[in-house]
Amino acid sequence: MSDSAKDTPGATSPDAKNAVNRRSPRRLIVGIVTSAKMVKTITVQVSRKVKHPTYGKYVTRYISYKAHDEKRTAKEGDFVEIAFARRLSKTKAWTLVRIVSTARVVAVRGEEEIASLPVKQTPPVPKAAPAADAKVSS
Repeated sequence: MSDSAKDTPGATSPDAKNAVNRRSPRRLIVGIVTSAKMVKTITVQVSRKVKHPTYGKYVTRYISYKAHDEKRTAKEGDFVEIAFARRLSKTKAWTLVRIVSTARVVAVRGEEEIASLPVKQTPPVPKAAPAADAKVSS
């Protein structure tokens, strides 16, 4: 390619072409997975603090988003980051970007068996009798 072709107004350099085709930054949201029971779909709950207009107290507001999880890696209780994407279904327009932190394991192995066992009852504690040495005044 000659120098005159580089300087022509119709020709674009690779850097300029990438700048034109570059995507705008995606809208990212961080929240907690409340449900992972659907196939390739998770429900993410995002909370925010809003000052009450009358009382001035800060109130927590929640919004739930449905996000696409292709590999089904997110589990309930995970802290995840989701990004706005094209509409995937009637209610789903977000995709899972990454799992920020995983949920703590609450269930212990054999917990179901422990829950089914009868509860041990402790014998009632006898009440303390009044002391025999105490004299009754008349």
